[in-house]
Amino acid sequence: MNTSNQVIPQSAGALTFNPDGVLFVGDSKLGAVFAFETERGQAPASLDPFLFESIDEKIAAALGVTAKSLLMNGMAVHPVTREPYLSVGVRNGDRLEPAIVRVSLTGEIHPFDLSSSKVTVHQLSDVPDESATFKSRAGTFPYPPAEVFDEKARTPIRSMTIVDLKFHDGEVFVAGVSNQEFSSTLRRIAYPFTGAASETQLEIYHVAHGRYETRAPIRTMQFATLDGVDTLVAAYACSPLVTIPVSELQHGAKVRGKTIGDMGNGQPISMVAYRDGDEDKLFITNLGRGPMIVPLSGVRSAEGFTPENRPTQGPMLDQSPFMPAGPVGKQVLFVGSSLRADLFSDRFFVSLTRYADTGDLTLETLMVSPLPARLDKIWVEADFPGVQFTPKHAA
Repeated sequence: MNTSNQVIPQSAGALTFNPDGVLFVGDSKLGAVFAFETERGQAPASLDPFLFESIDEKIAAALGVTAKSLLMNGMAVHPVTREPYLSVGVRNGDRLEPAIVRVSLTGEIHPFDLSSSKVTVHQLSDVPDESATFKSRAGTFPYPPAEVFDEKARTPIRSMTIVDLKFHDGEVFVAGVSNQEFSSTLRRIAYPFTGAASETQLEIYHVAHGRYETRAPIRTMQFATLDGVDTLVAAYACSPLVTIPVSELQHGAKVRGKTIGDMGNGQPISMVAYRDGDEDKLFITNLGRGPMIVPLSGVRSAEGFTPENRPTQGPMLDQSPFMPAGPVGKQVLFVGSSLRADLFSDRFFVSLTRYADTGDLTLETLMVSPLPARLDKIWVEADFPGVQFTPKHAA
């Protein structure tokens, strides 16, 4: 643990809050988790929906940079004020400088002070070496060109030290990679930080790949009580859905998660737990496809996949009739691509959405039910004069 106000993040990635408004920031470059005390603030009188277009340009203006210099890394909603906090990387030559902004419910952008003295820091152990990089997949596919794969391979593996953060039952759970043979790692850090932490290496059966895997980390995660058991629900790249009892996540253990399904090729980026009527569900966004809504009832009753009960031999790409596999919910109407999502209220998600028709990056609230979609972005029969159509959910 380090409480010095001279230590500031070298990168700003995954974000999460605890119920008291402490903001946890994942710093993969330094290999550390920062805990910033924020103003607890006041709960708003009402949680009205909002739509803030060109949010990247507004963030860039507040930071004194250009929108093209920004990389959007993380988002979390303050538990009291309900204001979204966004972490970004700002390109500065060959470096990325960290920044975090707070977005008010009226759309004002407030840079967050990363040099605040109200911070404690937990330094992770077993982080990947700074010089370690990925391997190039040039020649694996006819496109894109080899130099694109070579550039990707020069990315430091340390950039995935912290991929996702969640606060649960007094602990910060950190998904990412380590320098161990089983590089896929889940860390548990009690808060307030004491310097102690547990570290578990993870193995999963990847249905689409038809093999057990230990390297690629959890991309996004949530917690659920399944048959009375406190359980981690995790989504991996391309895109297994896995459950692990929290009790198994012990220091030094090598744990095999239960793969209950595969959503199809792609990369999950956000997993939001919410309640729809009397049913608990997960809303999972993905850079390679539309969001999936997964009822926890299906997760609860799912059998695990193994090599013995895999649906078919060979690779399972999206064209396979067996994909998606297992109780992985249903892809739902969503216009654009949600780069980050979180729960705003019992009625709305908040999404950082890139729209295909304009390219605009919008921070907006979207309905939890019946559809998390902007119906003003699509043209259907009901838009034509003379059509009588009133959905039962219309206000």
